[in-house]
Formats: sequence, C-alpha cells, structure tokens
Amino acid sequence: MGTLDNHIKKNCDPKMMGLFSLSIKEAYRFFENLKRDNPLLQREEMKKSYGHMRNGLVDIGLKEVLSSTDFPHKIADKTTSKYRNGYTYLMIEVKGAILTPVKITKPHYFPRQAAFRSRGSLVNQQYNLFDPPESLNSKYDEENPPFLMITYGGSDFRLDFIQLGLPESDASGWIDRIDITNAPALIVNRNKIIDDLHLTFTSEAEKIIRKGDRSVVGEEF
Repeated sequence: MGTLDNHIKKNCDPKMMGLFSLSIKEAYRFFENLKRDNPLLQREEMKKSYGHMRNGLVDIGLKEVLSSTDFPHKIADKTTSKYRNGYTYLMIEVKGAILTPVKITKPHYFPRQAAFRSRGSLVNQQYNLFDPPESLNSKYDEENPPFLMITYGGSDFRLDFIQLGLPESDASGWIDRIDITNAPALIVNRNKIIDDLHLTFTSEAEKIIRKGDRSVVGEEF
C-alpha cells in the first residue's frame, strides 16, 4: 500500500474520492454539451476562455456536490491578488486533508509554481518518501492534516484522468499519487444531485457567456 493510499484509508473518509470524481466528470460533461449547443462558444475568439470556464465549472461542481451530499467539509475561495477581481482558488478541508483542485496535462506532471500551492505544500514536511507508510500515521493528527491536490485534465480539453496527489514540501514534485478517475460515488440520491448540479452549471454558464458575448461584439466593432 502506498503512502497516500495508506493515509486516506486510515485517516480520511474514502467516499471523498468518488465525490471528487463525480464532480469533475459532470463539470466536463456539461462543458462539452455547452460547447456543442452554443454557437458563440464555437467561435475562435471564445476558445481562449475555455480553460477559465472549465476550471470554474469544476470548482462549482466540487462545492455543490459536497454540499448536496452533506459530506463533512469546509470550503473557502481564496484570492491570490489584492484586487477585487483577482484570481481565486478553491480550498477544501475534509477529515484528514486540505485540498485544492488544479488542472494539468499529463498524470505525472506537477502544476506550475503558484505561491498558494507552495505554502500549502510546506505542511507536508512531516512526510518523507523513504519512510515506511505505517510510520506516517503517528505523524498525522487533526491539527496538522496533509496538503493534497486534486489534479485532473488531458489534452485538447478532454478529461483523461483524475488524481489525488501528495506534493513534496518544496512543491517541486510528487511524494505519491493515486488515480481516482473511476472511484464510485456512494450516494443515495445521485440523479437528483446531478440534475441540481446541472441547473447550477447552466445558471453560472449563462453569466459567463453573456460577458463573453459583449466582449466579442465589442471586438468586432
């Protein structure tokens, strides 16, 4: 059993992996349907907004699914900028971990440097790649959970994988990774949660498209 797998099984609620996977898959599915059905999003000018829209939908999906299932968690939207409209990132705290989602291209890639990810990785100094997994549990307590990343992505805007990763304390690479792409979502009201999630996606996407519509029209004139 690997370092991260061992930690999750002993210190976390394993259901979180299925909820994360469901949230991200549904966000991608909605985005693909949105592109297919909306001529505006098929325009070349709008393609540069795809990444922001996809990442926003993933964040919304994670928040909505966790809230709808009453899974114990805390969520915060943090900002990396002093400006009101600066870039924000999602932080999720659950039993046994603090997590943030991030898109990468290949499963083994490590996300590009970001100050907030580097700060979060510092808490993982307690983990050492060469320690036996069973010794890590004595270093963990509820006051000092590890910092994990929910990584997802693929090429050409496809979703090829979803993972949990334990970063090195200097945010230079991975201590361990596990694939959660096919983790089962163990929830009783799955269909209702997905339907409600897509209603939320639709509302938020319409706001983004309206903004994009105005900007494209402005460029043309």
